[in-house]
Amino acid sequence: MLGKKFLIVFGVVSLAVLAILFLIGLLEDDTPPLKPPAPPVKKISVYVSGQIENISVVELEDDGNLRLVDAVNAAGGLTDLADADAVNLAAPLTDGQHIFIPTKEVFLESKNISSISSSNLININTADAEELATLKGIGNSLAQRIIDYREQNGAFKTIDEIKNVRGIGEKKFDAFKDKITV
Repeated sequence: MLGKKFLIVFGVVSLAVLAILFLIGLLEDDTPPLKPPAPPVKKISVYVSGQIENISVVELEDDGNLRLVDAVNAAGGLTDLADADAVNLAAPLTDGQHIFIPTKEVFLESKNISSISSSNLININTADAEELATLKGIGNSLAQRIIDYREQNGAFKTIDEIKNVRGIGEKKFDAFKDKITV
């Protein structure tokens, strides 16, 4: 009987020791806690055109506080002809947005006045639709296409570049090439 009691007491004491050792092992766990995974980076794409250095679709990391100025800067910034006052550079951005930076009207008007008074040639980089429509073979819609082309592609470097505008071929160009300048 003494042997049975001894075995029972020994078993209980052994279990108690094992339980204490197990608890001490849990308390002394020096394994560093796992870091939570970084949240996925949300990106948005914005199309920026008009009077900026690089007309393009820019992709920006969305931190929840993106502004129009961030997209303009990502596209290389404004050109000298850009009218920054015509757009709200502090406006928030959304995915898929199209931002168009227009040309300074005041700048173009002052250049138009000087180009008209200094010669009889029409400056295709500064002329408005009404002036362009005075050229032989250029109507109102083609004049607007010329303006749209230069706003999207920048100023014409040579008068020959006007042939890149849809609707102006060699024959039409020959009819007014002596009346234009850049």
